[in-house]
Amino acid sequence: MPIKHISALEQNIESLSKIVTAASKFGVLLGGTCVVGYSLAINHFPQDLSVGDGLLFLMAAACFGVIYVFFTASLVALGVSLSPAVRMLIRLFVWGANSFPRKRKIRQQYEFAPFEWLAVPCAFFSIIMILTLGSRDPVMYWSLPLLSIGLYFFYSIYRYSGIKLKKIETVSNAVLHTAEKETIVQLGNPQNLRKAQLFSVATIFLVPLALGGVTGQLLDAAMRMAHVRVEKAIIYVKEPFASLISKSAVATNRNSPVGYTAFDKISVLFKGFGKTTVISFQDGNTIRNLEIPNDQLIVEEQQTQKTKSPN
Repeated sequence: MPIKHISALEQNIESLSKIVTAASKFGVLLGGTCVVGYSLAINHFPQDLSVGDGLLFLMAAACFGVIYVFFTASLVALGVSLSPAVRMLIRLFVWGANSFPRKRKIRQQYEFAPFEWLAVPCAFFSIIMILTLGSRDPVMYWSLPLLSIGLYFFYSIYRYSGIKLKKIETVSNAVLHTAEKETIVQLGNPQNLRKAQLFSVATIFLVPLALGGVTGQLLDAAMRMAHVRVEKAIIYVKEPFASLISKSAVATNRNSPVGYTAFDKISVLFKGFGKTTVISFQDGNTIRNLEIPNDQLIVEEQQTQKTKSPN
């Protein structure tokens, strides 16, 4: 592999590494904020938290941070994978716009990040997530690919600014006076380049959260990963709380402990924090939420088992 290609590959890996590191550090903080937002969304905020609850809260926040960082990195990788087509379309647009008489020609200020084969595996996971999220909301089929292209533009700004900063630092630290030192001003203002990098990273990390339209689904997935949220659980509830749950949810095929009533296909929205658990169930045409003390119920997570066909 030519030295030029190896250097470009190292620069791309370094740029991606810095972005992922910055996103990971901010991920837990953002995850904690989103967990609080999830609590407010279901109108439940846990009280009387213990030290163990605090650790579980950090775990839930970290789960969301990991999922969100992976989701964002996959979108950027998809944009990098689509970069050859994107760059071609941009060139055609610039050429077409400059074909008309204009006082000032349109010029590209930043170089686009090149295509890298390392981005293809992450782009594959991005496609899987787009198909999965799109099955619930068809708008995701076109909004997320467009979002990935937008993130690619900001990734290119971050990368190009980093290349300029490294070149300015190299030329400035040179012992001998070279012709490049006289033209160092043309490379740009280092302070402005750092601001461009910071703005690009912030945009890459925050725009999917604000405009991706999938924050709720990602947060639900993180809550399921942390076992704070359980879909279609089996619960065993004592009186008087058992009488508040719809009779249509009673699981007659379950052996309940003495003093408990079994209910099937109940969504557990929030458990593990504090002294109460929030459940959700269908009651006629409405969906009701009920807060039950932890010592009044038992939650059993359903696990699908594959049955072996007889030989």
